[in-house]
Amino acid sequence: MIFKMASLAANPPRGFHVQYIDDIAVLVLNNTENRFNVNSVQQLLDALDEVERNDSANALVITGIGKFFSNGLDLDWLSQQPPDVGLKFFGMLKEMNLKLATFPVPTIAALNGHAFAAGGILALLCDCRVMRTNKGWICLPEVQLKLKFSTMMVDLIRLKAPSPQVARDMMIFGKRYTSDEALKVGLVEAVCEESQLLDCACKLAKQCIGKNGLDRAMLKTMKMDLYGTIMEKSALTDERVRQDARLEKMDAFNKAATSKL
Repeated sequence: MIFKMASLAANPPRGFHVQYIDDIAVLVLNNTENRFNVNSVQQLLDALDEVERNDSANALVITGIGKFFSNGLDLDWLSQQPPDVGLKFFGMLKEMNLKLATFPVPTIAALNGHAFAAGGILALLCDCRVMRTNKGWICLPEVQLKLKFSTMMVDLIRLKAPSPQVARDMMIFGKRYTSDEALKVGLVEAVCEESQLLDCACKLAKQCIGKNGLDRAMLKTMKMDLYGTIMEKSALTDERVRQDARLEKMDAFNKAATSKL
């Protein structure tokens, strides 16, 4: 079967949504720069849930419309939010990242354009990647943005990067990889023209599925085993944060009570 970008809806709706081609789910990101805020991350979580509920879906391809695969966090939106909304957002983002990393079918990122920062991480969290020729970079520019990676993301990037050198260049120096450079160092499995991008991604998905298919439960178990230590460490970190927050509240309560004596 030939998969072409024309196989997608001629006028895909705004936002993030799922289409199906044969037994492959295609998650389409269509919101200009495809940045992440509470609404868009919720759309991604909903889309992942939809695909997971669909027993006929044997693989997931994620691609974008336009110049960007994803340009990362919606920093303009985030900078205007109160602390409680920011905490909620990062909790949702973490949930999405872990869900994608352990998704029970093969996942392919079809990079139609720039994959920057959290958009680059979204691409890395997929099992495999294909990239449009000579159009866009894959890059983690947090060092230039003065944004620190969480411990969980450091561990995931180390595991997902094809080599320690690539992990170093991406995280410490914020290197921008072109399609040819990404292919050379193993960040992507293939590069192709835009008109062939979906075809290339779906063919790679079929290769991952294999002739006999993959059992969802076993595939998820394998991914959980691979990333289990990272998730356990992340859970411990969350618990320490919760304990610190409880201690801060208790300390504030005790100080307020003491002041009234």
